[in-house]
Amino acid sequence: MENKNNDSLLKQTFVTQTHGYNDVSKKREMWRQIAVEQNGEFSISRTSGNVLEILKLYILYKGCEIKITESDTRPLKVEIEFDSLSDYNMTIGWEGSLDRLLKRLGLKEIETGNEKFDKNYLIKSKDSGKTINFFTHQIMASLLKHNVYSVSYQTNSKNRKGNLLSTITRTNNDKNAIIELIELHKNMIDRLKVLRIVE
Repeated sequence: MENKNNDSLLKQTFVTQTHGYNDVSKKREMWRQIAVEQNGEFSISRTSGNVLEILKLYILYKGCEIKITESDTRPLKVEIEFDSLSDYNMTIGWEGSLDRLLKRLGLKEIETGNEKFDKNYLIKSKDSGKTINFFTHQIMASLLKHNVYSVSYQTNSKNRKGNLLSTITRTNNDKNAIIELIELHKNMIDRLKVLRIVE
C-alpha cells in the first residue's frame, strides 16, 4: 500500500504538473487485439523505477516496420525507418497563430490546394513537387480526422536511411481510430514508394 502511495505522489509531483498524464494500462487489451488482427507484435515496458508504462506495437507492411508507441506521459507516436532512394525532407505541423502571422508577412509554404488542409497545416520542404504529390485526398482527410499533430520525413544521406515520424494528440480507447491510423501510415508508405523516395 505504501508503494502505491509513493507512486501516486511521484506521478503527482513530476508527471501531472505537465497536465499530460494519461494511464495507458487501460488500453493494453485493445492493443493486444490490434496486434493479433494486424499480424503484429505487442509489448509493454516500464521506465526505471517501474512508474510509467509504455505500450509498443510493431506491424510489418511491404518490408517496412511500423512502430507505434504511447506512454503514460507521451502521446501516440508512429515511426517508420526506410532505405532511402533520394535526399528528401518534409515536415508538416499544426498551423498556429504565429505561423499565420508569418504567412501574412511573406513566409513561404507549400500548399496542396485543399483549403481546409492548408488552413490547418503548415508544410515545409525543399521539393514542393514530390510533397504536393505525397498528399493524396485520402492522406489529408485522415490527418485532419485524427488530429495528427505533426509528420516529419527526414533523410540521413550518410547512411541512406529515411525516417518518418508522426505525433498524434492523445487518443481515446477507440480501436477503430488506431486501425485507421495504421492504414494512414500504410498509405504514406505506399506514396513514398510510388514517388521513389524510399525502396
